[in-house]
Parts: sequence; C-alpha cells; structure tokens
Amino acid sequence: MGPFKHTIDDGLDVRKAAFECMYTLLDACLDRVNVFEFLSHVEEGLKDHYDIKMLTFLMLARLATLVPGQVLQKLDSLVDALRQTVNQKVKSNAVKQEYEKMDELRRAAFRALNALLQIADADKNPVMSEFLNQIRNNKELKTLFESVRRDSSEFKMDTN
Repeated sequence: MGPFKHTIDDGLDVRKAAFECMYTLLDACLDRVNVFEFLSHVEEGLKDHYDIKMLTFLMLARLATLVPGQVLQKLDSLVDALRQTVNQKVKSNAVKQEYEKMDELRRAAFRALNALLQIADADKNPVMSEFLNQIRNNKELKTLFESVRRDSSEFKMDTN
C-alpha cells in the first residue's frame, strides 16, 4: 500500500539466540572456545541490529576482563566498530524512542569502551587514542562518556 517499504529481518531471532548462546559460553566453557574466532563473531555483532549490538557490548566488556591479551590484539577493529556506533546519527524525522535507543546504544558502547580501557596498554593503541581524542573534542560525547565512567566507578565501589 503506497510508496512505503518495510523490510523484515527473518533471521534476527536466530541471530539473537546465537549471540545469547555465545554469551553463555563466556561463563560456561570459554577454555574450550577459539577466542580469536569468537572475537571475530563479536566484531560482526557490533555491526548488527540494536538487540545484538547490546548483547555484544556486554560480551566485549566481559571478554576484556577474561581474556585481555587476545582482546588487545583485535583492539583496532573492535574500536572501529565502537566508533561507528557512537558516531551514528538519528534521522531528523526520528521519533522519541529512536533517540532513546541511540542514547542506550551509545551508553552501552561507552561501557564496553571503559572495560577495554581497563586492559593494560589499551590506551597506548593509536586507534584507541584517536577515538578518545575524538570523544574529548565533542562536548556531547565527552559528557556522556564521563557520565558512564562515573556510573561504572560508583558501581565498583558499591560492590566492594
């Protein structure tokens, strides 16, 4: 009806289930998983649908604490995927829910970025340094990132 096009992603539910299984593998049997192949799938998830991105941000933060060495080796491509999410713009005719979703995505990306920054020498990576400079030079992103960092440090103090 009319000139509108509505695309339906038939594989979304299956992909969501697969990424939920991957998240379970982190706790259940990470020692039996090829971490580099796992990270490549996480990297693909960072470019997928909103729900999958949210899951992969959680996985990335968890991987940064479980296998920091392997994450550090893939840091360039992971940071690029985070940068794409953070720099993504909402359409000018977007509704309030789309703005809220974008804000949630950015917050989740910044939580993952904060977890990556806990890895020793991660801040020395040139791609990471460039991304951090970009955040510092953008008032909106800087405010949001500082808010996420503050929230995560308060959470750490509450759990101790």
